[in-house]
Amino acid sequence: MTYVIGRGVRVEIGTTEGSAKTVTAVSKANPGDATSTAHGLLTKSVGYFDTVTGMDELLGQAIRLGTVATNTFNLEGLDTTNYGTFTAGTFTPVTAFTTITPATEYQVGGGDADFIDTSVLLDNIKQQEVGPLNAQTVTIAIKKETVNGAGMAAVVAAARAGLDKVFRITLKDGSVRVFRGTPSIPNENVSVGGVGTGGFTVTVKRFLQEGAA
Repeated sequence: MTYVIGRGVRVEIGTTEGSAKTVTAVSKANPGDATSTAHGLLTKSVGYFDTVTGMDELLGQAIRLGTVATNTFNLEGLDTTNYGTFTAGTFTPVTAFTTITPATEYQVGGGDADFIDTSVLLDNIKQQEVGPLNAQTVTIAIKKETVNGAGMAAVVAAARAGLDKVFRITLKDGSVRVFRGTPSIPNENVSVGGVGTGGFTVTVKRFLQEGAA
């Protein structure tokens, strides 16, 4: 068993996107496979579904590609078995990432379920059904630079414009976490004699996905 170690970890934000690829089918499988004629994408490249008809669960989902063939690509780690039936959509690849160099910590949270009260007068004990899941969040702590470097400048720009961005976290062993969402405007904390700190939170669209090295 291998554990996550907080050393040699790279946190990145997607800063350049390629042309959207037309997707004509996505299988219901674990993991799912997408059909896209002559897509030109590479194994372990990252992107997201920006338009979807039918399989609504994919809309906004960030994905790292698994096995790739000329006209298909695998949605690494994503179980689409119980999703709707895909009829049309597009997949936009991220072609360049910028490192958020002052990152010191990340925390994945959220994803807990709401509960729906189904109690009636006959009940002596409150009855509940599981409701929708809350959005996952990823909070990234930083050492505050006097002037933002390229990575943090991209975060600030996305936050101010309310734009969704793809983020990638690569652990020392090469395994990854990929997710897409809107970052908050970073905070800043400075005290006497200390290094300034800060951080921001990304509200994730759909789910954070993990991938092996």
